[in-house]
Amino acid sequence: MQPAMQDAFSSLPTELFLNILNQLVGTRDGCQPIAYAASDPITKTLRTLTLVSRGIYPVASQFLYGHCLYLDNCRNYSQFRRTLGLGLGHHPDALQYGQAGRNEKLFAEAKVTQHITSLFLSPQKTNQCGNVPMIRLPQIIDLCNTIGSTLKRLAMDLQPIYASASEIEAIKPHISTNNIFLSMTKLEDLVCSFDITDYFPSPPPNLKRLAITSQFLNEPLLRFCLSTSSLETLFLLRRPELKAADINKIFQYYHGRHLDVILVDVSANHRTPDNTRDWQPDDRVAIHELDVPKSYYGDEDDLILCDSWIWNQAVRGTLWNSGRRRMNSWSEVQAEVASTGALISSSGP
Repeated sequence: MQPAMQDAFSSLPTELFLNILNQLVGTRDGCQPIAYAASDPITKTLRTLTLVSRGIYPVASQFLYGHCLYLDNCRNYSQFRRTLGLGLGHHPDALQYGQAGRNEKLFAEAKVTQHITSLFLSPQKTNQCGNVPMIRLPQIIDLCNTIGSTLKRLAMDLQPIYASASEIEAIKPHISTNNIFLSMTKLEDLVCSFDITDYFPSPPPNLKRLAITSQFLNEPLLRFCLSTSSLETLFLLRRPELKAADINKIFQYYHGRHLDVILVDVSANHRTPDNTRDWQPDDRVAIHELDVPKSYYGDEDDLILCDSWIWNQAVRGTLWNSGRRRMNSWSEVQAEVASTGALISSSGP
């Protein structure tokens, strides 16, 4: 700990102060949220600590940027880019001439970017954004290229960004220098929107857990989801007309050691497709079903409900451990039907 910080907390042992901060950002169940929102008391507390003194600023900033990067609108996304020193150009949030910016010496001492390991990114255009323009694709690329090498967990919703076909062609995000995931070698957890392959067709190289809010596995998505041999867990929205051929494609494309695929839907929509393959002990893929709770009145749209459930659970850090059950094969379904029919017949008059 820096000497100035020791002076600020001279009566408090260094280890105790760091333990307090770890307890502050920790959770009782051990499921660490991807990021705490700006309105969360944890974020507010850490933000306040950065203003206490120059001595406390570095370590408080490390915890703040390490646990509270919750970029859910255009304004805080642009302001974070400004903090990182990324140019805003002619922008409502650009600093005016003579306006105070960040303290370069303190920011350098804090080594903030080295502690950015988790990020929630969904830059919506909301009322609080005022005249701040929508976030564009190049602004996603430059930020992710700046902090991507240290990220371990990322939730990225690209639906709110503005990206015309001409801009995508001009930026060419599919080439290696602009494909943000290729530099994310430490990334293990990724939650992303269904349109991810419209911009970045290659996945992070060492991914372990992936959730993508898509019901349909076309060729680009199959390659994105299943070309990483290190992948262990994959969450997908269940396709309305799921077929045995869809399951076979997952087996065909995956070449890793073992993969748990979890199909997310409300309970009433889960069923085994006709002629689904029999599961074998040496299968490298296991198909599971997960039931999303639905209200008593059942007035929510199933797709919107399940999409929101994935995002909410992911941000809270509880998605990967959510309860699920193994999908029955078609022969197991037939055996259950036959057993039920026999039981009914034996109990008849």
